Order: sequence, then C-alpha cells, then structure tokens
Amino acid sequence: MTTQPTELAPGLTGAARHPAAILAPQPAGGYREWLLLAALAIAMIAQLWTSVVQLSITSDEIDHLHAAYRYWQCNDFGWNPEHPPLVKIVAGLPLQFMKINDPVANACGAQTSKAADFIIGHAFLVANPESVLTAARFAASFLALLLLLTVWFFARKMFGLPAAIIAGVLVAFEPNLLAHGALVTTDVAAALGMTLAVYAAYSYVREPNGTRLLALGLATGFALCAKHSGILLAVIVPTLLFADAIFFSPRQRSRTLLRNAGVLLLVAAIALTVLWAAYGFRYAARPGGAAVWTPPRLAEAHGRVATKFIPQAEHWRVLPEAYLVGLQDVLTESEVGRPSFLLGKLYRTGNWFYFPVVLLIKFTLGLLLMLALSAVSVRYWRSKLRELLFLIVPVVLYLAFSMRSGLNVGVRHLLPVFPLLILFAAAGAWDFLHQRKWGMAMLVALLLLHVASSLHAYPNYICYSNELWGGPVNTYRYLANSDTDWGQAQKMARAYIDKTHPKNCFFLRTYNNKNSDYGIPCGSISEIEWDDLQTPYTGTMIVSGSMVDGIGLRGAAVETHRVFKDLKPVAKLGGSALLVYQGTFDLRPIVAVQLLYQARALGEQDERRTLALAQQAAELDPINGDAHAVMCGSYHALGQDDQAEKECNLALALIRTNPKYGPEQMKYMEQFITSKGLKIYSNP
Repeated sequence: MTTQPTELAPGLTGAARHPAAILAPQPAGGYREWLLLAALAIAMIAQLWTSVVQLSITSDEIDHLHAAYRYWQCNDFGWNPEHPPLVKIVAGLPLQFMKINDPVANACGAQTSKAADFIIGHAFLVANPESVLTAARFAASFLALLLLLTVWFFARKMFGLPAAIIAGVLVAFEPNLLAHGALVTTDVAAALGMTLAVYAAYSYVREPNGTRLLALGLATGFALCAKHSGILLAVIVPTLLFADAIFFSPRQRSRTLLRNAGVLLLVAAIALTVLWAAYGFRYAARPGGAAVWTPPRLAEAHGRVATKFIPQAEHWRVLPEAYLVGLQDVLTESEVGRPSFLLGKLYRTGNWFYFPVVLLIKFTLGLLLMLALSAVSVRYWRSKLRELLFLIVPVVLYLAFSMRSGLNVGVRHLLPVFPLLILFAAAGAWDFLHQRKWGMAMLVALLLLHVASSLHAYPNYICYSNELWGGPVNTYRYLANSDTDWGQAQKMARAYIDKTHPKNCFFLRTYNNKNSDYGIPCGSISEIEWDDLQTPYTGTMIVSGSMVDGIGLRGAAVETHRVFKDLKPVAKLGGSALLVYQGTFDLRPIVAVQLLYQARALGEQDERRTLALAQQAAELDPINGDAHAVMCGSYHALGQDDQAEKECNLALALIRTNPKYGPEQMKYMEQFITSKGLKIYSNP
C-alpha cells in the first residue's frame, strides 16, 4: 500500500486510513506541518523567555557568565575551565554589543582558582545591570530551540510525521528542558550534542556517504565543545556503528566493520578539529601561557584517568589545556563524590539508584505512561530493531556511566538522554494507540496531561516533580541541589519580604549570593556572606530547600537540616526552592558553626581564644565533630596531649557517623591524630 506525502502533510487524518505508510519516514510535508513546528517553537521560546526573567541568577551561571565575557574579551579560557566553551561563546556574543562594567582590573591571565572563579563571577554580576544576564540567557535559549528542531526531524526520519508531532509536543513542554533551556549553563547544550550525534550516526548507517560522515564528525565535535560528558560519545558512537554492522549488514559484515573502523578514525579527526577550533587552535588555556588552577580535590582521587592519563595528555598536548583541566576536575568530582539527598535521606556520596529514581520523580506522568506504552509495543519494535538500537543503546550506556558517579546533584546531568527517550515514547505510544478505537482520545489525553503538568509548574520548572510526588511544592521532600534550589528564587524572596514586611528576618541560603544582590533587607548566611546570628531567634526565617535537606553550604547545611527538618513552613517560594518559617527557633547547631568559622580564622594567632570558641561551639552542639577537632588541635598546641587525644578521638567518632563527612575527612582526621604522636582508640 502506498500513500502520497501530500495526504499526510496536513496532520494525523491519514493515520486511520494508512497507518503503515504514515509511520514510515516521509519527505517534508506542506505548509501545515511547518506551521505546527513553528507554533511549537514559539510556544517553547515564550515559556523560556517569560519564565527565566522571573528567576534570579543560578549558581553556575555566576561563573559561566563571567567566563563568557572573558572568552570574548581576551580569549582567556583559564576562567571556568571546568566546562568547555561552546555555551559561553554563544551566551557571551550579545555582551559584545553592550556596555559592560568590569570590576576586575587586568583579569586576562590573572591568577585564579576554582573558588575564586565564583567570587569574581559574583562581583561581575553585581557590577552590571540585569539586562546583561537576560541577553546572555536569551542567546543560550536558542540551543534549546535547536534541540526541538533536531528531535522533530530525527523523529520524522525514523518514524514519520505523527511521531514527530508527538515528540515535538513532549519537547516543547518538557519541564526539565524548560528549566535549563534559557540558563547560561551546559546541560541543554549537552542534550543537543548527544541528539545530533546519534541522529548523524543513524543517518550515516542508513545512507553512507561523505556528507553524512562529515555531519557525524561535526555533531560529535559539537558535543565535545558543549560539555565534558560528550566524551562518552567515544564509546557510544563506535558501539552504534559496530552493532549496526553486526546485526544489519549480515552479507557484508566484515567489509562494513572494516569501513566503519575507518569512518570512526575520520569522525574522531573531524571532532577533535572542531574541539581545537573552539579553543582557537591554542594549547595554552590563557594568553601568555599563564597557569590554570588544579582541580581542588585531585589529591583525593585515585582513578588512573584523572591522576595518570590526563597529566600525560597534558605533557603530550593532545587536547587543549583548559579542556584537560576541566575533564580532570569532572572525573575527580565524580569519583570522590559529594553528599546527596534522595527520598528524604541524606547520603555521604552518590548512589547507583539515584538517577533511575530521579527520572521517576522528574518525568511528567504523561511521558512516563507513554514510555510504558512504548515498552509493551513489542511487535512494533521488532519491526524497528535498527531504530530501537539507536535510541536505547545510547541511553543504556549513558545511564551506566552516570550511575557509577558519586556526583548526584540533579536530573540536569541526565538531560542528554531525554530526547532519545522522548523519541522512543512518541513512536511506541503512537503505534500502540492509533489503531485502537479509544487510542486517539487516550493519546491526546496523555499529551494534555504532559502539557498541563508542565504549565502548572511555570515558572518554577527547576523545582518540578510530577503529581505522584506532590508537584513542585513538595520536591524538596525528595530531592535537593539543582533539582530544588539553585539560587533561582531570590527575586521571589524579595517579593515575599516586600509583601509581608516582617519585623525580623533572616535568609539561610546556599551558593555564592548576598542579600544585597536583590535588595533583600534581612540577615544572611551564604557561601560568601555570614551575618551574626543569635539563638534563640524570633522572627521569619527564609531557608533554602536544599539547606533544609542538609545539602548546600559546606559546614552548615547538615546543621540547618537538624533544625528545620521537622518544622512546617508557612510559605513556599519558587515551588519549594525556598521555605519560609515563622516563630522562635533554637539555632544552636548553626551558631556553633559560626563560632567555628571564627575559631579557624584565628588559627595559631591566639590558641587560647581559638580553644575557647571551639569549646563554646561544642557546648552549643556536642555532636559537631569539627568543634572537637579544633579543640584537639588547640590542646595539642598548648601542650595538653592527653586532652588533645581525647578530643581527637571524639571528633573521629562523630565524623564517622555524620553523613556530611566523606571518607577523605575521616582519612584526614586519622592522619592528623597519628602525625601529632597521638593514639587512635579502638573504640573511640
């Protein structure tokens, strides 16, 4: 049976008459198809632009925005080398046509560090009007629009127009893509790079020629320039090409395998050329060859790639210096890990089940049901084995690597698999439903459920969770970090203060922000600001949802969790990014941390004063391991080793049981005790 493309172009009406034909790849349709695609693009951009202007700057944007300016200003890739330059180059373009206030003299090639990158980035942010951030965000949002177009044409090539329409709707109203699509960050760009590369690989095996080979190389290079996770294509693309040759070229298997091996060499050459081009074909990250910072946690890593291969690659100069430094930092962070929060429990590091669970929370119910329908469409996928290979193998490989990571900070790290899962859901659900009497009504209902759930979260997409988990206002109960509060709700905090006019207020936030950034007239604790705090405190407390979960500000997040975990907020801002509490609060654990900051600042200058501050902290919070560790050091410096040994072992016991401490802190404490000639008790 054959059907003319012109019959299919207007929409889905041809499906009932010719389902087999409409599921086959079709040439470009008529104007109605283009109008539908344009409408989806407009809907997506409208959501991105109108929502992002309601958000304050997020944590990583502080660093990326400043680096974007430096890349264009002086070609200095030593700022924020932990991420490749593509998004920053795109976001920094409109800044070249704006008046920029530069708060840092002689910044090009200046000595910096990973921590200083954020501090100087914050200074750059507050020195300039918000229009600078908005322009950069709008520029970055076009990468999200390109993702929509890529998914549309990929779906059309694989499965036909109906699947393209379904996939287009799913992408245009996908809350997690909308959450990050207009931010000056790398996650949506990584999703675009992965999708382009898989699309190009599929197109090449269908019709091998030089043009498609070049497209595959360029797409892979794009992914490498977008985010370091793009390097996983070094495993994914060969797996796809060799598996395709084995399963779908049985008569010419050996010849196809040999050809694909040669193709991969050419693809690698093209991709690496693109990567080098993004860094200006220069090895040195900084003008004049100035030094780049070393990943701060490298000493804690043991993986051979981070500790052996990358230093050797730097010696051979096989890749740009900034790219290698960033890759080393990513591998180190992934290996060492960070504390994580999942389903109401705080963990020392990441868990293998974190990402599968976060997908169940962060996918809309409409998309989850469509994925389930597609999974049971076994007969259909038997007829589409090649397409299934190109959709599922990258997802499985990417998830396998992700689930080994100790860095569980948000669903954004899984965005590269979203488009492929959406394609799988769209094609399988269409096949399952369109031939059934009730199927079209159910399909429309699922799409409407997806759209309605997403719009209900507007503009708080970062905090999105589906209705089974209570929606955005309850996300903080299950997830933290960039899944709830990434610093985006400070404008909403200001609006709340302006509306309620509390007599006393205090803001417990995470990340590199200050109250003065958005004119919030409260006391504040953050990574770069610590105002005096007394206990008990009576008034209004605005607390980051992540801090309530015990994630965020190093040294104070777990203590904040202990104070607020069982209290009921009177208001929730930005979904559940910020939680508002009113009343009188026992803040002894947090004030203890404040005293320890003062004690560490004194250090060896005044050991007796340092000891007194640590003793006050321990009195306020007896289970604070840091307080006893500081007391141990002070007692040793004062020659009281018996007391020092007692406090050191008490500190070690507390560190072993507190989830805010990782293995490196335990190891450091053990080494500290033995280095001072003290004993470690068998049962401290």
